[in-house]
Amino acid sequence: MTTPSPKSEAPATPDAVFASLLQKLGEAGRNARGAVASPKTPEALAAALFDVAGSTGAAMFSVWAADDTDTVAEEDEDADGDEGDGAVAGERIINAGITLFFIAKDTPGTVGLLGAERVPVRQPMAYALYPSLGKALAAHAKRGMDPVMPDRGTVSFPAGAADPDIEFRVSFREDALGTWTTALARDRETRQAYPSIASLPLSAEAAAFLKGHFNRLDQKLFNGQVVLLTGASGTGRSTTLRAVMDALPDNVHALAAVEEPKGGPGGAIGIVKVGPELKLVQTLRSFLRQDPDLLFADEVRTLEDMQMLCNAAFTGHATVSVLEAKTPEEGYAWLTEAMPGLPVHALIVHHMRDAATGALAMTLHEPKPTEDGNTLRVVPWTPEG
Repeated sequence: MTTPSPKSEAPATPDAVFASLLQKLGEAGRNARGAVASPKTPEALAAALFDVAGSTGAAMFSVWAADDTDTVAEEDEDADGDEGDGAVAGERIINAGITLFFIAKDTPGTVGLLGAERVPVRQPMAYALYPSLGKALAAHAKRGMDPVMPDRGTVSFPAGAADPDIEFRVSFREDALGTWTTALARDRETRQAYPSIASLPLSAEAAAFLKGHFNRLDQKLFNGQVVLLTGASGTGRSTTLRAVMDALPDNVHALAAVEEPKGGPGGAIGIVKVGPELKLVQTLRSFLRQDPDLLFADEVRTLEDMQMLCNAAFTGHATVSVLEAKTPEEGYAWLTEAMPGLPVHALIVHHMRDAATGALAMTLHEPKPTEDGNTLRVVPWTPEG
């Protein structure tokens, strides 16, 4: 039977957990604003956690459980060479808790990983409360409302606001212990900087394709294909890059190299600021040592940068990059020059601005073999089927 350690003194009721959490937040200088009611049920505690995270400025919080039986047994054996007296022999030791994370501000002129220093405030709780709290959080966040991402939900702060100060993106992961919940806070600035693909100036078919491409992490992304966001400066290429980042599913290892970060770190993606002190090619080389699923680059300026991105694509890493090019063909010419003699596959998202009206537009393109099959030429993308 799964039970917590008999030595555990973690609070076991929603009001006790919440009171202790408020105390720890106060000790960390993160007092909650406004009147805070004492939650008596898991459902009330679920709602209260979002209110407190929003009012204290937490970047994210998680509700978690971990089986520490082996760790405790090893520690006891190390201590006295016996089975240890911290728990009954054969009993599982399961710890559970709530952790709020606060981002320490980067110093001016920071080079390298942005928003990397996360200061935690941890509140333990009895494991007996964990399963019911997980179910309450799933219901509160309306888990599964998006059929494309069934393990995700959203919560607004303040609750019910049409344009909330904070929108929490809530992710759920099931394991043998219950439901592990992670809530990521996104303020107005972040939401504006990381728009949805549906809001971009694309046809409905192209937007649906592009969204699905990254929602599902289509296998074409990991099959030597490069995604190029082309166009002249000021046509919305970087906005598209951030929209694509925002479309990724949860639990993806993604890294981005950008010259001008906007809207904070943009969620769970590791963002590195590049510039004169830290070149793009150096950053990409460092990224590859960490074996990410996806690489983002804003923007490619040299053939050496492009070669590094192509090599990343050839070795199974999805790559998305911003490239200044007046036409899709000019963008693809960068690939052929960077990797002469190799058939580099690409999805080209081209950006344009109407000279008369200033309106932005985007179109999709891809290289296809010529009739003789010996060369590739860039053609407009068309929906399959």
